[in-house]
Amino acid sequence: MKLRDVTRTNEGAVTHVWPPQLLVQIGPMMEPGEGVLKSVKRFGNRLSLTVEHEGQKAWGGVEVEHDRRPSVDAVERVLKASLGKAIREIGDLDVG
Repeated sequence: MKLRDVTRTNEGAVTHVWPPQLLVQIGPMMEPGEGVLKSVKRFGNRLSLTVEHEGQKAWGGVEVEHDRRPSVDAVERVLKASLGKAIREIGDLDVG
């Protein structure tokens, strides 16, 4: 399964987890999918991400359902191995 195809359910609504939702940005707004992945930190089944685009930073996250595939461990491994890669490129990676 490609990362861009991973979904989660929240209050009955199914949403894709990639590209990540950027919640805090400094500077001009980035479009979804823009930028390069700079860091990944895990908090339970949530992954906190730092993205950089044209010298501007943004922070957001990915939440993976703990009882579904792919596992949060698999997504975390792929993202940590993808530091420095473009967000659009990461969406095409296999997460199991």
